Amino acid sequence: MADRVARFLVSASATLTLAVFVSGPAFASVVPDGPRLAVVQNTLFPYRFDLTTVNETGAQPLRLAGGGPKQRPLPEEFTPPSWSPDGSMLVFSGLARRVDDWPRSVRLYISAADGSGLRPLKGTHGADEPKFAPDNRTVFFTRHLFRPRVNRQGKRESVIVGGSIWSVDVFGGVPRRVTPRRRGVLMYPASFSPDGRTLLASRSVGRKPWDVVALRLDTGDMAVLLHGAEDPVYSPDGSRIAFVRWRRLEAEKSGDSLTSDLFTVRAGGGGLRRITGGIGNDYSQTWDPSGERLAFVHYLPERYEPDELGYGSAVLQVNADGSCLSPLLAPSFNRAFFGVAWQPGAGREAGRISC
Repeated sequence: MADRVARFLVSASATLTLAVFVSGPAFASVVPDGPRLAVVQNTLFPYRFDLTTVNETGAQPLRLAGGGPKQRPLPEEFTPPSWSPDGSMLVFSGLARRVDDWPRSVRLYISAADGSGLRPLKGTHGADEPKFAPDNRTVFFTRHLFRPRVNRQGKRESVIVGGSIWSVDVFGGVPRRVTPRRRGVLMYPASFSPDGRTLLASRSVGRKPWDVVALRLDTGDMAVLLHGAEDPVYSPDGSRIAFVRWRRLEAEKSGDSLTSDLFTVRAGGGGLRRITGGIGNDYSQTWDPSGERLAFVHYLPERYEPDELGYGSAVLQVNADGSCLSPLLAPSFNRAFFGVAWQPGAGREAGRISC
């Protein structure tokens, strides 16, 4: 997860010079009825970064934020947006200034479901991985701890050496630190239990693999739930947790030595189920409001530069039992996907996939 920083800078600097300006596809002006999936995507020709919603078939696009290279904010790569529990608001991490001014150039933004009222959240410069809390007004996020250094090209850059979880009220107030800030410890908020008492997070200590931890917000107690796992997401009813686990590939089968798969497990433990497998990274999984299907990004093995920048990735969907794996947004070498999130709320259920 920490290498998203380098990928973002490489992607932006490599592709901004290729930008062209032509009219894009037609978009809806109001939120259509039915299921909606928020998607962070990048197109190469014309060069754009957009936060868009689509329906369960990938149709009826509605652009919420983003645009060409000079537009601000631009949705940040590899950081999925997060919906408010009632589905009326969306928070995302966006580029506010120059690409080479990272991390100060990144902050959190919030908008209505139709993209109106877009505004920054005060005090969130350098914030990442926003997650709405069940109270419909608090957003939790990561704030990194950096160390400046000079790279081999003689340029100054910032290196992540730690981080902590913070929270902020979207209607005003000063951000509050939730977990201690420690060098060598990275933490990302991931998902809340339906009652709001427990926050699941991804945590890495030193060079050890990522773990899934559960943080009790009323007591501050923290416990490891899953070793060698990350990006945990509660199902809508809180009964299961979807998460990512990495495995090593044989070198002759892929240009990348690691790949990631999706799993689910009962929230109380047990019932481990593999959802995806094969070559390619599966991540940014999100439950639809019915809890019967998952959407996620499928990222190609990194053999060539277009793969490293995300081009050729796809958005797939699958039933919660692992059946009926199918494309929702097909791969294209002119397009890259980075994060997805189903819009919650009554009437937004996608239900089970038929196959």
